[in-house]
Amino acid sequence: MKIQSIAIAAMLVSLLPAQNRPQPDQTKLVELRTAKLAKPVFQKAPWVLDYDKAREQAKKEGKLIFAYFTRSYAG
Repeated sequence: MKIQSIAIAAMLVSLLPAQNRPQPDQTKLVELRTAKLAKPVFQKAPWVLDYDKAREQAKKEGKLIFAYFTRSYAG
């Protein structure tokens, strides 16, 4: 499906490290991610954070996947 292909490509690009910038440690990333997921926008709908589970649920319900990819929490 085209939407999934675009979402996967966006995810893969977002995983590339920024050049010449130190990466935060894993603990800090977890803290930032937790803070981001606590925002109201993520509380208004039942977000599925596991991609494989989302695919399974979408297939079962005959729905498309809306994917939100970001690295803004990563500094």
